[in-house]
Amino acid sequence: MKKKYICMVLAASLVVGSATFAFATTNTETKAAVTTGTSVTATGAAVSNTQAADTVTNGAVTTSSGSITTTGSGVSTTDGAVTTTDAAVNASGTALEGVVPPEKTDTKKLSLEEAIKIMKTTGTSAETAELHKKSDIAVGNGYSETVSKIKKTQDKLDFLDSIPSSMLPAGVDPVEMAYEAQVAGVSSNNKKIMQLRRDFARNNTENNYQAELNQIEADTISIYYKVLLAQDNLNIAKENLATQQQTLKNVQAKKDVGLLSKKDVLQSQSAVADAESAVRSADTQLKYAKMSFNYLLGYNVQQDVVFTDTLNTVTSAAAITPADTAVQNALNNRIELKGANLAVKVYEVLLADVKAYPKNSSTYLNAEINLAEAQKTAKDATSKIEIDIRNKYDLVQDKKAAVEAAKELLTYATEGERLMQLTNEEGLSTVEELLATQVSVYKAKLNLANANSEYALALKSYEFAQGVGTTRIPL
Repeated sequence: MKKKYICMVLAASLVVGSATFAFATTNTETKAAVTTGTSVTATGAAVSNTQAADTVTNGAVTTSSGSITTTGSGVSTTDGAVTTTDAAVNASGTALEGVVPPEKTDTKKLSLEEAIKIMKTTGTSAETAELHKKSDIAVGNGYSETVSKIKKTQDKLDFLDSIPSSMLPAGVDPVEMAYEAQVAGVSSNNKKIMQLRRDFARNNTENNYQAELNQIEADTISIYYKVLLAQDNLNIAKENLATQQQTLKNVQAKKDVGLLSKKDVLQSQSAVADAESAVRSADTQLKYAKMSFNYLLGYNVQQDVVFTDTLNTVTSAAAITPADTAVQNALNNRIELKGANLAVKVYEVLLADVKAYPKNSSTYLNAEINLAEAQKTAKDATSKIEIDIRNKYDLVQDKKAAVEAAKELLTYATEGERLMQLTNEEGLSTVEELLATQVSVYKAKLNLANANSEYALALKSYEFAQGVGTTRIPL
């Protein structure tokens, strides 16, 4: 019976050593730098070597047309290099066979909501977010496995410690094994820290994922609004061109009957030329914005898309959360604040780990300073988040006021053009004055479109800031 018991103890000690070694290896970074016993084979090569390896000393190997195939042994060079003259690899035709751009289909109608849904479920950004989520899950599982390893090792060490030394096999020293395990990271405080990180990773994997989805949505909204703005600018430029062309027609008619001079005609022609240039520029910007949008959604860059939302509809239906409520929402949800609070808990554990040290020792003081810095970081993060939210709220109010001001300016400019048109027909104002009022209307329309775009973007930024945010954090 005693022999059986000693064998059981010996088996337990071997398991402890194995578990301790397994835990220690979790903190070791292994990098495969060299692969031995592997040769490189080129199929269909011109030169084949099936016997010994080719050894080159102080020389170079030059290949023309064909490749070099080795079977069994590898190719080694001493002091020399492998040199290729001119092009090392020549590829003619298509570099990658079978790679084709997305197919252009019939015209698509797309709302902003539909575009966001597509971006969150398909495409490279969505795939990247999914991979990051799986990585976060793996990190959380890693922390959990480490906690389990520490617990199992501690349980086995406690078991060995409870056995009288006279009954232990020769060479088994529980004290030495406990020391080696602690050096490898097996300690109660390490287990507490791993438990904190495990719970944090589990609780914030979805938050991290949502933050990345928020960034995808923000990018989609930004490019969608850029298309809408470019679209509005083109329509405004075309309206201005039509106005200038009609003005030129009227000026030419009056000049033909002797009411206006050649100078008036030239001024009007110049205004038409400027309007035509603006249309071309606006058209180029719209094409670029649409191609960028198509690329982002994984469409053919030339895909025809009808954008069903407008900047006016986006901003007119907006509800603005009060600043105080928004601050509280952000403090409850922002993931970076959760990370700062985790750091405080970790440093509290580390300080408790050195409480037996003298209070004036370097070890204790450093642990105390680290905790104080973590607490300050968390406190600063709270203040910075509040500043960020209140600043975004003020920006929303500013952009909203800018939209209202732009509307009033457009109304004023439009009325000024109407009155100038009437006085010009009566010969009470010049063509130059009329053209100036028309330019004012054109600029006022552009200003309103831009104000609507900036207001819409400010609203979404304010909304995202109240949730987990748009930036993922390492778990």
